[in-house]
Amino acid sequence: MTRPRHSRSLAWVAALLLGCALALAAPVLPTAQAEEAPVPAAAQSTSAATEDPVPNATLTPGTSPQIETPGDAQFIGSNRTTVSGSKAANQEIQLLSPRGGDPLCIVGDSSTSWSCDNVYLQNGPTITLRVVVTGAPGLSDEIAVAVLGAPTVLGGLTGPESNGWVRGTGHPQAIVTATLPNDDTCTSTVDSSGAWACLFSGLSDGSRGVTASQTSSFSKPSSSNASAPVTIVFDVTAPDAPVLTAPGVGAQVPIAGTQYTGTGETGATVTVFAGAYSVCSAVVTGGSWSCSAGGVAAGSYSVVAVQKDVAGNVGAGSTPRSVSYIAETTPTPAESDATTPPVTPTPSPAASPSPDSSVAVPGPTAPPSPSSTPGPQADSPDPEAAEPGEVGASAFPGQWNDPTRFAAAIGPTGTGSPFPWLQAGLLAVGALLLIAVPLRLLAGTISRTRGGRPLRGIPSLAGRNRIREEFDVAPTVRLNRWLRGGAALLAAATFVMLSGPVVDQPAYLRLLVAVVIGLVLVNAVAILVPLWWCSRVLRLHGTVTFLPRYLLLIAAAAIASRVFDVHPALLFGLLGSVTMTATADAGGQAGAQLQPQQPRSQQPTTAQRGQLAAVRVGALTSLAVLAWSLGSLLPGASTFATSLAAETGNTIVLAAIGSAVLILVPVGHTSGRRILAWSPLVWTGLTVVGYGILFAALAPMVEQWQSEGTGMALWIAAATFAALCASAWAWQRFVAPSQR
Repeated sequence: MTRPRHSRSLAWVAALLLGCALALAAPVLPTAQAEEAPVPAAAQSTSAATEDPVPNATLTPGTSPQIETPGDAQFIGSNRTTVSGSKAANQEIQLLSPRGGDPLCIVGDSSTSWSCDNVYLQNGPTITLRVVVTGAPGLSDEIAVAVLGAPTVLGGLTGPESNGWVRGTGHPQAIVTATLPNDDTCTSTVDSSGAWACLFSGLSDGSRGVTASQTSSFSKPSSSNASAPVTIVFDVTAPDAPVLTAPGVGAQVPIAGTQYTGTGETGATVTVFAGAYSVCSAVVTGGSWSCSAGGVAAGSYSVVAVQKDVAGNVGAGSTPRSVSYIAETTPTPAESDATTPPVTPTPSPAASPSPDSSVAVPGPTAPPSPSSTPGPQADSPDPEAAEPGEVGASAFPGQWNDPTRFAAAIGPTGTGSPFPWLQAGLLAVGALLLIAVPLRLLAGTISRTRGGRPLRGIPSLAGRNRIREEFDVAPTVRLNRWLRGGAALLAAATFVMLSGPVVDQPAYLRLLVAVVIGLVLVNAVAILVPLWWCSRVLRLHGTVTFLPRYLLLIAAAAIASRVFDVHPALLFGLLGSVTMTATADAGGQAGAQLQPQQPRSQQPTTAQRGQLAAVRVGALTSLAVLAWSLGSLLPGASTFATSLAAETGNTIVLAAIGSAVLILVPVGHTSGRRILAWSPLVWTGLTVVGYGILFAALAPMVEQWQSEGTGMALWIAAATFAALCASAWAWQRFVAPSQR
């Protein structure tokens, strides 16, 4: 059937309009594509929106650009990355900054792909990347990525040299892992300010490259890329003790303007302490140092110099020397106008202002700058000795991290001298022959003279001769044993702290904690080891006995150390003892160590008591040696943790070896008396070893005695005591019986 003419006309008009629309909307197509059937513009738009972009595909100018790399929700482990994608030819696009402001990059060329290299992105769990067409913000694409860049490594705590500590910056609350070339690592959590620091242990001196990476809550399990290696010079060897050359031993110096000089390690900072005062500090230049300060209260002090090297290692103190500080008399106006000048102390090489007057002590050189002449700390015990604003800052301000006297290294302080084990051994033998043995002779002489009776008056003073009926109600107060033990421990720790100077600094609260920890460990070893030996080896029942009289020994040792300025201090740290009783087994015998068929009431033998006492002394001595060895491996006391560790270790060493030495004294019912009754050879060996370790720990005090010339006087006093004890023993043993 033939269609009407007007229908054919309408078809031709529609075809003509469709062709014009395609010519206006579609780009010029290649020849191969022009021969194909035309595709409607709507179909092209749908294809571009639903299908993946094809490289080198030709897009219409009205098509939105795409971000192809990185992918949406991808983690990026670096703050610098490349962002790329596709766009229409001759289309200009902008990659917007997540923080606002200028675009990260602008690309406008005939290519159908775009790329922005080395784009900086900040750290964060959701960093938005958006690309838009210039002039047509509606044509855009947007993704979100998580970014965590590498942390930075800055060096040691104070500079390029380190004593094992490494510091840097990172993302707050991220966990940073620092790595050495040998794959040793240390970790740290970044604080809220973006700083971190961690400690490598077991290092030797040398330069190493350090890298670091970090992990955050939004990056797990992935971590950032490693940072570029930073070369750090590790110096983990503590410097030798500096040498204090002036003032001399026993010198009398003014309380203001005293000059301190000596030698040390170049680049290190030397701080001079006069008792609890930190008087001044100076940097060692060319192997020598010098500083001057005032503000020390009048009196006699033990002056010690300590140096801290560039890496942060703190060495042992110099040989202590006693120095007397005398108050200066300020001349009155009448005296100033007098013809005869007043007598003044010997001027120091450099002048420094007096804290209690505006008159400077004269000297041959100009006054040094305030930064080179720091005075004592403002928190000195005497508030009038250091007025605020009149003295400079000390090397160790009154903070929680400050090392105390208990943090100083134990052992010899002389530079270049071998460890004095031979000297300590000779002193131990001398103490055995001139103190321990004469004490045993004196105790035996007194006991035989009194026929074994105790000293008259002691029972009545103790109240043991009173009958219970004297009281209407028995005055018995039962306290919780944990409460008694805690109170005794706190009292003992307080006495131990008082063995050295104590000032109002926060560091001394940390010292109290360290002393408590040390005494707990010492008493735990002194109790648990004998209990184990008693039950496992001797097959006897052991009980722990709290001895309040031990607090008197603790106080006496601490007071003696303070009065005679013994440093390191001679400490006693025990609060109780272990006693044992016989126990019978199922067969009615008292165990393998007792003879068969013995009754259940058989008391422990002399040999068993001696063995248990020897185990107790040996455990304390071993603990002291172990704590001393571990303490030598720790870094210098420069932070809260290292200072606490040093103070705890030194407390253990001094309390353990001091307790072992004191209970070895063979008088009364001490462990030494029981060991001597069982085996004189074992007692002699333990005494020599214990005294040897004690004198090695007290090497600084021995050096001070030698330098002050008091060593010979002590030898003479000990020899006199031994002669008197031996004479009393010989008279009672040989002369008195012949007269009767």
